[in-house]
Amino acid sequence: MAADTPRRALIIGAGPGGLTAAIALRRTGIEAAVFERAEALGKAGAGLGVQSNALRALMRLGIGDRLLNAGTEIRVQEVRDSRGELLLKLPMGEVADAFGTPSISLARAEVQLALADALDDGVLRLNRECTRVEQDADGVTAHFADGTTERGSLLIGADGGRSIVRRLVYGDADAPRRYSGVTVWRSIVQLDAGVLAQDTSRAYLGRGRTFVMFPVGGDNVYWGLGKREPEGGEDSVDELHGMLADYLSELPALTRQVVAATPAAEIIRTDIYDRNPERVWVNGRVALLGDAAHLTSPFVGQGAGISMEDSVALAKELALTDGLRDQRMLVHALTRYQQARIPHTSGVVLTSRRRGRVLFLSNPQLIRVRDAMLRRLPARAAWSMLAQTLTYEV
Repeated sequence: MAADTPRRALIIGAGPGGLTAAIALRRTGIEAAVFERAEALGKAGAGLGVQSNALRALMRLGIGDRLLNAGTEIRVQEVRDSRGELLLKLPMGEVADAFGTPSISLARAEVQLALADALDDGVLRLNRECTRVEQDADGVTAHFADGTTERGSLLIGADGGRSIVRRLVYGDADAPRRYSGVTVWRSIVQLDAGVLAQDTSRAYLGRGRTFVMFPVGGDNVYWGLGKREPEGGEDSVDELHGMLADYLSELPALTRQVVAATPAAEIIRTDIYDRNPERVWVNGRVALLGDAAHLTSPFVGQGAGISMEDSVALAKELALTDGLRDQRMLVHALTRYQQARIPHTSGVVLTSRRRGRVLFLSNPQLIRVRDAMLRRLPARAAWSMLAQTLTYEV
């Protein structure tokens, strides 16, 4: 490596995956710098779950308690039909108790802030939008919108589903995102105590739509309405509450009350995409993780978790590079990283895609069959379904 190439990793993107990567690399003695295009961390209206498998990985880094303190433990997942009648109750807490690590829910902003708080001063650089990446035999150079550049021996693309870094890995062969057919309206709202149990996540299944709500700390509740819609639609803020109330007319009144309690300006509309699984995440000294590598829909609640698992797995492999000094081992480490993670993350992407089709059924006959199957699902099958996901070890 050229003498003027710093032995450090450049990380593009300060989402849960990018921040976890910086922490994990530092634990192995590798310097890292995180570059984020936003001027501040956190985005209103976004809630997420950190399930047991991901939280266990963070515990090993010594940062799991930060998220536990910021989040709410989820012990029960309820699935209800359009009338509000219980179809299925998933024992999240019982499974977590058996394996030692809970599943939690919290605002995405709290995840970012908790992870950023674990970084040394100067590691996170905000308002730095990466526009281009180049690499050569000695290192990688990131170019930014403000005209500056940064140099490192490795670059990690953790910059989401519209990743700039992907262009270097795939070039003209970059696979397009795939629209799931579902649009989600979402926000976080403060509700009176007792509206939703503090340890419960709930989903209502309607005709071509679902409504999800779960606590994210204090009296705050995240809610999301997903509905089959054409891609690229726009809303009028003045008409938004009325439109969503109409979409929710076949669901219990509670769903409309939750939406009505949310200021229209704080409701975010998002088209949901995924991408077909890839077989390569690495090009030379550039590696992808999180949505940049395996963009997934949110219907299994593992998107943030598998991004953070990626980071831990990557750091474990790079620990064998003698602080990025051993260039031959660097190549092998990146290869082993993608080999270790691609099968698992591909499974999550495809499972979420299949689950989305089931959740958003529109045919009344198929809905009746689905609901009947959920009602009759044996408790042992529900336990096994959870355990298969929550016990995964990175």
